[in-house]
Amino acid sequence: MQVVLVMFRKGERREFPVSGPKTIVGRRPDCGLRIPTKDVSREHCTLLIDGEELAVSDLGSSNGTYVNDKRVDESELEPGDRLRVGPVTFVVQINGEPAQIKPEDAESPTLLTEDDLLSEEDDEETFELSEQDFDLDDPISALEELDDEDDLP
Repeated sequence: MQVVLVMFRKGERREFPVSGPKTIVGRRPDCGLRIPTKDVSREHCTLLIDGEELAVSDLGSSNGTYVNDKRVDESELEPGDRLRVGPVTFVVQINGEPAQIKPEDAESPTLLTEDDLLSEEDDEETFELSEQDFDLDDPISALEELDDEDDLP
């Protein structure tokens, strides 16, 4: 089973392949998919691939995990579902379906402010974002900058 989480930034498509049977999404550096903002828990949710099924399980996050705008503890994911973790919304693509994903298919995330970004005082285990050149008007820039630097899946 091939699973890709698709998001958009300024209309540009970004893909994050999910590898292995279990991927933890969170703000910790050792997560399979890292989203370093205060709205995301250290270990926010888990993506589980079991045969031909994909599921998400919230790991007790403060701000919740959402599938198609509904807060869930656990949910099976289908092609085209919107998975929201903190300020980031992904469209789920499974085995190439849906084949066409447009920016309007993904919900617009909430804009981050400088107060939303983590500092070393907030979390020693998390990368210091304030030293980076991030566009704070773009809520996805922190995720993409780290993806470009660390080659996250």
